[in-house]
Amino acid sequence: MNRRRGRSDPTLMLSILAVAIALSAWQAISKIPADRLSVAIDDWLYPTALGLTVIAAALATQRLISTRRTLRNRSTVAVVPADEFDASPEAVQRFASQLAQMDRGVRGWLDRPARALGIRLESDRDGRLVYLLEAPDRAAGLLRSALASYDGIELRNTDAVLDGRSDPDGRTTLRTELVLARPSIEPLAHLDFDPDPLQPFAAAMAGAGPDEEVSVRVDLLPAKGHRRSRLARRLRRQAKRLGIQGQPIGERLGLPVEKRREVDPATAAERRLRGRGLDHKLRDGGQPFEAQILVCVRAAYRYRANALMQNVLAAFESLGDRNWLRASGLPIPGLAFLGSDLPLRRGRFDRRRRTGLFRPARQNILTARELAGFLKPPTMFCPADNVLRSGPNLSPPPPLPDLEPESKAMVPLGRVTDETGDRLIAFRTADTFFSYIAGRSRYGKTELAICQFLHLVRSGHGGLFLDPHADALERMRPYLDRPGVRERVVEINLAAGSAGNKMPGWNLFELGGQGAGEAEARVEAVVDAFASAMQWGERSTRAINLTTQSAAALAAIARVLPPELCPTIFQLPTLLSDEKWRVAVLPFLPRASQQFWLDRFPRLSIEAITQLTNMVDRLRASAAITELLGASQSSYRVREAMDQGKIVLACPGSGGTRDRLIANLLVFDLLHAAKGRADLSPDARRPFWVFLDEVQSYDGATSGNLAALLEQSAKYGMRAFLLNQNPERLSPDTLNALTTNRSHLITTALNSHAAGLITREWGGQPDPSAITALPKYRFIAQVTHHGEPSKPFAVAGVSVEEVFGAPPEPAVVASEPDRIGDDVAAHLETLDERILKKLRDLRTGQGQDNRPVHRPGRAYAPVKATGEGRQR
Repeated sequence: MNRRRGRSDPTLMLSILAVAIALSAWQAISKIPADRLSVAIDDWLYPTALGLTVIAAALATQRLISTRRTLRNRSTVAVVPADEFDASPEAVQRFASQLAQMDRGVRGWLDRPARALGIRLESDRDGRLVYLLEAPDRAAGLLRSALASYDGIELRNTDAVLDGRSDPDGRTTLRTELVLARPSIEPLAHLDFDPDPLQPFAAAMAGAGPDEEVSVRVDLLPAKGHRRSRLARRLRRQAKRLGIQGQPIGERLGLPVEKRREVDPATAAERRLRGRGLDHKLRDGGQPFEAQILVCVRAAYRYRANALMQNVLAAFESLGDRNWLRASGLPIPGLAFLGSDLPLRRGRFDRRRRTGLFRPARQNILTARELAGFLKPPTMFCPADNVLRSGPNLSPPPPLPDLEPESKAMVPLGRVTDETGDRLIAFRTADTFFSYIAGRSRYGKTELAICQFLHLVRSGHGGLFLDPHADALERMRPYLDRPGVRERVVEINLAAGSAGNKMPGWNLFELGGQGAGEAEARVEAVVDAFASAMQWGERSTRAINLTTQSAAALAAIARVLPPELCPTIFQLPTLLSDEKWRVAVLPFLPRASQQFWLDRFPRLSIEAITQLTNMVDRLRASAAITELLGASQSSYRVREAMDQGKIVLACPGSGGTRDRLIANLLVFDLLHAAKGRADLSPDARRPFWVFLDEVQSYDGATSGNLAALLEQSAKYGMRAFLLNQNPERLSPDTLNALTTNRSHLITTALNSHAAGLITREWGGQPDPSAITALPKYRFIAQVTHHGEPSKPFAVAGVSVEEVFGAPPEPAVVASEPDRIGDDVAAHLETLDERILKKLRDLRTGQGQDNRPVHRPGRAYAPVKATGEGRQR
């Protein structure tokens, strides 16, 4: 081990080389006759000196270049402790010992001034103490590995924790460099961890305002091998100069010690104190470091900067013992102190603080034991409220894979920082069926869902994203403008100001000639959508039955009418209010339905039907909704979208009951279409990824329709991500279905009661306060990995730009499928009369020979599974 360490340090090799060169030169000189010696010296001395000068200049230049290169390639990580974080002295010593590996190799000799470990205590805008570690990029992996000695810490990106700090221009800046007041052999105080040695620094930063900054930087240059031995020899020489070289050091080294004459008790006591100090420094101190300590404060006014600086310097007083820290500089009693704020010294100070260059004013040799308070983040014994913490202690992330761009087998989750570095992780599509994302508005849950949806559809999957506010659709459009993707986009945008947008045609009663099963599914979808939007419960039997009978009647005549006369949802009021129209419809209905319309419907009051007709009239009052739902022939069919992998972007609007009804029609049409894939073999059911924001909008019915459909549709290839702000707003049946069948459960900040609901699903861990205290864009997640649920862990949210880069231009324009009839409003104006005439013709037997049939390409035929593959 020691020989291996020696080989990693170039000093011994260079020394041997220098001795060999000197011996060779001496041998050559000794062979030269005395009378020719002066001539020989003139012949080779000057070329040799010139050559050595060139070599020295080259090495110096290489060292300068290497140092600057390493200074440009340093990375910083924020170490955020949990509320219960504690660090034992043994863990600190292990951490310090691993840091010694940063001192290595010839490359380390070339850029040694740039290889220091930087420990930074910074104040954020809220005056909280933030613990940062900085190291060269080459040593970043070693640093993260060393941090594994601590349990209960979280690594975060520096920009996230120090975001929003103001520009220093126009503010007063004070600088102080601290050095040891006495020789390094004299130890600083050995402080216990209770109370935490960082407590005074947190107290000093507590008084910093939003536009004030406090920065403490402790740069440590580790030494191992020959460098460590050289530091030890320097300490021993200092001990000799102090006159304490005898018994304490001899005994410590295990050497025979001569008996000395007796001394007076005072001198003996002083020697014992010094001996104990040396013992702590050389034997119990642990890993030695060379240290550089820089303090900088900024404030709008000089008196505030002076106050903050005095607070920080007072915090260092707790480290004083036989040695202490003082400000580097020259005091002029009664006049001034010539320190780091001198105009000629400011640039050098700022460069060291900014880049991490290690050039202390004097050599300071400190041990891990003396620096223990700085070699760890604040512990639970630092009770200050102004310390950045991650909340209750969480488990580390499971071994999730890194996100691979365009991978169909992955779904992005977020960013974590571990011993391998800062990673964007993902979970597997094979482990994903239902996922639930909860949390406050503007805390990042929709941004995460956008990233997940974009990754899935850009990698080849089909999906539907339903956003009531249209903001998500605006974010996604530019990223869908690429070959092979833009052709699959279908957009349904009913947001405010969307009247001029082109809408696809979507007729809820277009059956496509697929038999009675499809008709029943369409009827159930319409009824479930009305029940959810109108919040009908089990007691609303009259309204539910009337809606069922009306929808079934329209579905029945749709099977006998030609495609261009297929009834739409806007024929519901006609059916309920026009007796002539009902009479024409009755012959095409089953006998049980005819009995309803003939016997029970006439006994219903006007109020019984106005609840349904008024809602349809409100739909008809919107030009955009009329264009969407008023065409007899559809260009948007959700079953077709599922089987062909289309990308559906839907915004039903975020208004009242009318917009909620559109949202529910979209959702329940989708869920019933998924159930209709039962005619396919499991291998033929192409996965379709559905993202439903504000899911409580589709959960209005108290009968648990949404929960039942979610539980069933997973069998038919549908994968769902459900989002809302509060799980308490979901019905008990839906919440139970989600928590029972979920694959992944992700949350941002919630109120305490909702947080309790989530943590109960995790077995009571962590404490609900861990969720309530989450900052923006931070999540706690439990995921399924290879079939096994993980423990809850913390993950940072990501933005669309982080995953996919800056949005390209121009933005995508949704594909516009062909549709019969451009003027939907004009089509609807005469549709009732044309349907009535056609029904009468069919009843009397006229025009039956010329009855149109569904033309190929207008009705979608679902994929059928066969023994050899798929066919239509």
